[in-house]
Amino acid sequence: MMSPSRLSTEERDRFSWQLARLLFRTTRLFGISGAAVAAVCIWLPGAMPATNAIACSSLLVALTATQLLMTHRPHPFWMVLTISIGLCLMAGIHMPAGGQLNVATASAIAAIGAWGIGSIATILVSSWGQILCLLMAFAFTVSYLLLLNTRNDPHTPTVLVFVLAGWAISTLFGIWLRSSFPRVMRRVSSIGRAHNVERRASETEAQRHRDARLLHDTVLATLTLLAHSGVGVPVESMRAQAESDGLLLKRLRLGETPQPRSSGEYTLTNTAELSLGGTLEALKGRFGSMGLDIEWHGSGQIGLPGTKLEAFILALSECLENVRRHSGVSEAHVTLSDDGEMVRGVVTDAGSGFDPATVPDGKLGFADSVVARVRDAGGSVRVFSAPSAGTTVVLEMRK
Repeated sequence: MMSPSRLSTEERDRFSWQLARLLFRTTRLFGISGAAVAAVCIWLPGAMPATNAIACSSLLVALTATQLLMTHRPHPFWMVLTISIGLCLMAGIHMPAGGQLNVATASAIAAIGAWGIGSIATILVSSWGQILCLLMAFAFTVSYLLLLNTRNDPHTPTVLVFVLAGWAISTLFGIWLRSSFPRVMRRVSSIGRAHNVERRASETEAQRHRDARLLHDTVLATLTLLAHSGVGVPVESMRAQAESDGLLLKRLRLGETPQPRSSGEYTLTNTAELSLGGTLEALKGRFGSMGLDIEWHGSGQIGLPGTKLEAFILALSECLENVRRHSGVSEAHVTLSDDGEMVRGVVTDAGSGFDPATVPDGKLGFADSVVARVRDAGGSVRVFSAPSAGTTVVLEMRK
């Protein structure tokens, strides 16, 4: 497990800020709760004269204000002022009663001593110096209460017990938060490392698929032509395509990531930067040189963003490559449509066809270069084919 000292400075600062914010919020909640309880107690019928209750209420407002300032803009001055106002408030409740408290005024003093002042213990546990200040503040508060008890009021022991409990709870809560801080840092850091490992693994897998598609759509296409002795393909086209394949392999070996417009044609420019008309004409010219005539139908305008347009065109090109390789015909029809929400491309041939159910799931060509490519871009692919009945592939991409 990584210790907090091995975390980056930025991580430690972020966690420290979050911890400090939680401590100050807790302190503010404790302090305001104590002031609210005291306010309710002094305004109970018969608790104390109205003029004295008004004066004590003013001090409660001042106490609440200093508690807010102490937790929003931490400074020793606000902490000292909070303690001072709290002690003055306890004296203000004690003196009009002549040292003889009733249940309401005793409860008000207990709430102020335990939470109105005692809430500061939550934030005084970070260092030995702060703990020393905490002990001094607690001792001063208890001594002050004993000093006010000039007539041995029977409620004083109960008040002291409540004050002791309030300070103890605030102190223990602050210590618990501080001690849990390293564990939280380690766990969050562990989750972050696991996330980074998973993200790198996903990126590696995605890059592997991209490389596989790249090689399948380019170099493997050329090797397939060579395996069939280049029947129907002009020598010049094969030579140019082999030269482009060699350049691609060189760039890959040097660590570049070229993006192919189509088999036999490579560039470092994103396909989305090309005009659609020029891309379609390039496809038609390339496949025409290999003996496959393409008839285009529908609109020549497709309103897709860059990455989706690139995936759509590359998948369309691979569909035509499959027609050229496997259909046994020399003509294919491509219909493009754009209804404002969905872009469709339909590739049809009247060739030999096949049974889609017999295609192995792990077959790289169509499954990865067409189906997976379109799916990764948010689209879908449907295939309609049967032996001796031709093939129709429908590419759909939502805008």
